[in-house]
Amino acid sequence: MLKDSRGKKSKTLTFVTIGFAVVVLKFLFAGLELGDMGEVPPMSGIEFAAAAAAVLAIWLGREYTEKNGGGNGIV
Repeated sequence: MLKDSRGKKSKTLTFVTIGFAVVVLKFLFAGLELGDMGEVPPMSGIEFAAAAAAVLAIWLGREYTEKNGGGNGIV
């Protein structure tokens, strides 16, 4: 599990890191021919931006709640 900038273990940061890596890999491999398995569905820049923003919004929300006292320290 990754640690955040405060030194605490963060499930959220781990999830966001993995999610963002998956979105980037999907974008990089979009349109790639996989032989008998077919083709990886294409992904436009707008689709990539929307998916990346959705994943990063989770982390941004966590940081916002931590800064404003809404976090309970569980995440």
